[in-house]
Amino acid sequence: MKKIKIGLFGASGKMGQSIRKSLDQKIFTPFLAVSSKSCDEFTFTVASLKNVEQEILEQVDVWVDFSSPKQLQELLRLTQKTPIVSGTTGCTAGQIKKIKAAAKKRPLFWASNMSLGVWALRQAIKALGLIKDFDFKVEEIHHTQKKDNPSGTAKTLRGDLEKIVNKKVTLPLGQRVGHVFGIHKITAGSKSETITFEHAALNREVFAEGALKAARWIINKKHGYYSMDSLQEK
Repeated sequence: MKKIKIGLFGASGKMGQSIRKSLDQKIFTPFLAVSSKSCDEFTFTVASLKNVEQEILEQVDVWVDFSSPKQLQELLRLTQKTPIVSGTTGCTAGQIKKIKAAAKKRPLFWASNMSLGVWALRQAIKALGLIKDFDFKVEEIHHTQKKDNPSGTAKTLRGDLEKIVNKKVTLPLGQRVGHVFGIHKITAGSKSETITFEHAALNREVFAEGALKAARWIINKKHGYYSMDSLQEK
């Protein structure tokens, strides 16, 4: 089986480092890293894509991106039709619109959370449609270095919940505590009872594993916008 040449955008960040640790080099060839620091296991490391020769860019089979909204827009602009898997959060509505527009010319996978457990949580809360008259609350806790607040995952869960219960749900600012990788909780309550759904990430590898699974999956897909729902389709 031909190995997949991977480009990693944001390779020196915490998620980038986790992706690097999780790379199975029997499946992936670490080819091009965009990083502020040298990534010795990659064939090429660059600080910016702007000066990379087109011939090198075209050799990348799939990009995995955990950078920033601004850097993701740069990746979309400079990499033409190469498939992208992105877990970058904090994007504005306008930036999300550009991401979806780019998916008309390439396979593009975006998810606010790559965890398979969070995907399962999103399926489980569909049961809350049976108790639409309850009150609902979304809570989240992350490490102190997480920039976007509320998190992309909290926004996704709130969006799911609003569709399920057919009413607005308040999204409070998340708590930022120590080195917490991510805890998300949804509570439903009435005057007589409460029910709680909760997911806790124990390490960053859970997100890396999901991203690399998506990278293997997307390289054979047609142009289009894909998500965790797409990845889990039978």
